[in-house]
Amino acid sequence: KVKFYQASSSEMYGDAPAPQNEETHFRPRSPYAAAKVYAYWMVNNYRDGYNMFACNGILFNHESPRRGETFVTRKITRGLGRIIAGKDKKLYLGNLEAKRDWGYAPDYVEAMWLMLQQESPKDYVIGTGETHSVKEFLEEVFNYAGLDWKKYVEIDHRYFRFAFFYFYIFIQSHSFYFNTNWIQIFQN
Repeated sequence: KVKFYQASSSEMYGDAPAPQNEETHFRPRSPYAAAKVYAYWMVNNYRDGYNMFACNGILFNHESPRRGETFVTRKITRGLGRIIAGKDKKLYLGNLEAKRDWGYAPDYVEAMWLMLQQESPKDYVIGTGETHSVKEFLEEVFNYAGLDWKKYVEIDHRYFRFAFFYFYIFIQSHSFYFNTNWIQIFQN
């Protein structure tokens, strides 16, 4: 039997009040998020209309060494590497107070696989249930290298994502854990 998995995004929640779960209404605030909402409903339509095993995993941020360099986590780690190597003197960032629920990508891949092992398809929200600010991430990375981030980081308002300035997203859902016995390898 064919089973279909759609990687949805927590960005679909947009500025919906936190915490979010499977019952939270979507409020997309970007073209990317709107496209993900469309894909989410297409999966639901095919599942319901054609009795397909199709499910959505609404994934909160998940990190790995393969993360693209334009994402803030990689921008920070890459920027620190360039500072240590003497290639850059400063790292320019946007809103350090932005908060996200960040997890570990290999844990989320296991969650995707577990969704496809269930008897019947269901949509689940996957995240850690904890939020951390960009500033917290920045402090951890620079502390690891023994450097004071305040000496190297400057705020540049060109990097602010204004549609996302006032909200933060994180999960409060235990549905997936209860239905699959999923255990995250890495915890925040």
